[in-house]
Amino acid sequence: MRARAGSVRAFCICGLAALVAVALMGIVGVDAAEAQRRGRRRAPPTPAQVEQARELFVQGSQHYQGGRLDQALESFLAAWRAVPSPELAYNVARTYERMGEAQRGIEFYQHYLRRAAPDAAEREEVEGRIRELEAIAQRQRDQIMTAPPSDDALTQEARTFFERGVAMFRRRQYEAAMAAFTAAYNFARLPEVIYNLAVTAERLERTQDAIDYFREYARLLPRESAERAIVDRRVRELRAQR
Repeated sequence: MRARAGSVRAFCICGLAALVAVALMGIVGVDAAEAQRRGRRRAPPTPAQVEQARELFVQGSQHYQGGRLDQALESFLAAWRAVPSPELAYNVARTYERMGEAQRGIEFYQHYLRRAAPDAAEREEVEGRIRELEAIAQRQRDQIMTAPPSDDALTQEARTFFERGVAMFRRRQYEAAMAAFTAAYNFARLPEVIYNLAVTAERLERTQDAIDYFREYARLLPRESAERAIVDRRVRELRAQR
């Protein structure tokens, strides 16, 4: 079953018996084989556990639709621990993605792919989400965007300034990095340049400049994307510091 972008997967199908069947499909198979290799079998969920998971899923869905992501995550995780089905793993991953928790989102999307049986289009969609989260995780480690935009989008002059800005940032010469990224921005106001200006302004404790650049960058992102969630959260944190 496909879910529209930004939504969570339905858990309730048609009564308790169907829920038990879905739960067993998500657990027996890879999980059972792994457990057997370790010399133990995982017991299937009881009807009480499935009912508990269903109630937690309903709570999580309400929190998710209301934008209360911390509470949604708590409910979805509790449901998944009770009945670790692929559908619930997807919901946990989707919530982590919206919260900007890249690595945890990757882990649960991979869990979903290992245990579900998605068709080719759905697998491609989830793998695309994983690639996006991997890029975010790498950027979080690098602190700035280090790969320049494509040759088609960036002139040679702008590319030179962009690369100089990256080099200066890595040397912690933030004033020089700011000057280089500003020069690149004057040639091409591209997302990578704007993001790096925001991060560099933050390092220089130019809070309002950082907020302005982060907001400019956020306007270029899909509203439901993990990257947008990270940037919006950072803007809130910067505002709180003023």
